[in-house]
Amino acid sequence: MSTEQKEGQEKMSTYSVTLNGPAPWGFRLQGGKDFSMPLTVSRLTPGGKAVQAGVGVGDSVVSICDSHAEDMTHVEAQNKIRAATDSLSLILTRLKTSPVSVQSGPVMPPADKPGGTPAKPAAKTPTPASAPSCRPPWVTDPNFADRYRPDKTSTVLTQHSQPAQPTPMQSRSSIMQAAQQGAPETGRTPVCAACSKIIRGRYLVALGRSWHPEEFTCSQCKVVLEVGGFFEERGSIFCTKCYDSRYAPNCAKCRRVITGEIMHALKMTYHVQCFLCAACKVPIRNQAFYMEEGEPYCESDYEKMFGTKCHGCDFKIDAGDRFLEALGYSWHDSCFVCAVCQMNLEGKTFYSKKDKPLCKGHAFTPL
Repeated sequence: MSTEQKEGQEKMSTYSVTLNGPAPWGFRLQGGKDFSMPLTVSRLTPGGKAVQAGVGVGDSVVSICDSHAEDMTHVEAQNKIRAATDSLSLILTRLKTSPVSVQSGPVMPPADKPGGTPAKPAAKTPTPASAPSCRPPWVTDPNFADRYRPDKTSTVLTQHSQPAQPTPMQSRSSIMQAAQQGAPETGRTPVCAACSKIIRGRYLVALGRSWHPEEFTCSQCKVVLEVGGFFEERGSIFCTKCYDSRYAPNCAKCRRVITGEIMHALKMTYHVQCFLCAACKVPIRNQAFYMEEGEPYCESDYEKMFGTKCHGCDFKIDAGDRFLEALGYSWHDSCFVCAVCQMNLEGKTFYSKKDKPLCKGHAFTPL
C-alpha cells in the first residue's frame, strides 16, 4: 500500500442527535475520565431510539445535553443522561474509513495430487485497516461488547484433513503410464523414489516424485496405496486407517475418532454433530454458546429460557452484574432510580406509581 493510499483512510465526522423522551434511550456507554478512555457507545438496543436516530456502536460522545463529555467520569455521564426526561441531546463523532484498493493476482487452485491426496483448502482473510492506537478496542471493534461478555463462551471450528477417497479412474489413468508411451516430455527417465532404480514399466506420480506402484506403500502397515487415497505427515506416507489411528483426535462425547470437521470447545474436541444445543438440538458450530448445569445452549435458546432483562434499560443482566428485584421486575443496581430526579434508590425507601420507582420527595408527583 502506497503512502497516498494510507492517507485519508480515516476521517472523523461529527453529528448531533436528539432523542425524544421518556427513557430508555436504547444505548449503553463505556469509558470515561476515570477509565482514561473517551466515552463511547458500547451497545445498542435493536430497534431502540438510539438506533433509529443513527447512533452507531463505537461512536465517541462529545457532549451530553450541551455539557462537554471529555471531562466526565462514567458515573457523571450516566447521571447526566438520567437527568434528561423529555429529550436527550447528544453530539458524537464517528470514525469513517475509506476503502483502500488492493490489487491481487488470480489465485489458481492447486491441481489434484496423484495418488489420492486430499486437497486442503486455504482461505485468506483480508486484514482490516488498523485504527489509531489511542482508540480503545470497543471503539475499533463493533462486536467487542458481545464478544467479551463475562458469561459468553466461544467456540473455534477447524478443518481436519478429510478421509482420503479412491482416486477417480480418469485421474488414475493419467498418473499410471506404460513404458511403451515413452518417457515424460521432460526427457528424463523416471526414477523410483523408494528404491532409487529406473522405472521400466508402469509407475505412479505422487508428491512430485515417481514410484513403482508396488513400492508406494503406507509407512506403518505397508499396504499398497496405488488405488486408495493417502496422507503425508512429517515426511511419511499413511493410509487413511493408519493416519486416523495415529493422528486424528477423539470426540469428547462419543469417544470416536474425528475424521472431518473438529469442534474445539471447553478445552476439548468434538464432532460437529456431537456438540449440540441442549434445547433445539442444532449444532452450535462456531457460534457463541452458554453453559447451564453442564449443558451448552445456543444464544437464542439461552435468552428464552434463562435470560433476564433490566426493566430500566431493557438490556440483559449479564453474569457478574449487580442487580436487584423490585416492583416485580429485575433491575441493574445503577438503573433503579427515581423516575423524576434520577436519584439511585438501591437500599433506600421508595414509592411506586405506574410501575415506576419514586423517591420519598417525589412520591406524590404526577407522572
